Amino acid sequence: ENENAIRTQVWCTLIAQLLMTVIQKMANTQKAFSVVATLVRIHLISLLDVFELLRSTKRDYLNKRGSPDLYGQIKLIF
Repeated sequence: ENENAIRTQVWCTLIAQLLMTVIQKMANTQKAFSVVATLVRIHLISLLDVFELLRSTKRDYLNKRGSPDLYGQIKLIF
């Protein structure tokens, strides 16, 4: 609510945008910035390779064996 808090939020946003741009350039992808930010946000805590994910042209991310990477995922059975 004060000026210092607003400045801190603006700096954090600028740093996050810079990091997303660096990731986008390092992955050498033509995907839009919003797509890169969304993919990183969604897969932030997963063990997926971000660069492989950004380079992939498929909608689903497959590991090297050709099957979906379910490591660390909880399987729910109803």
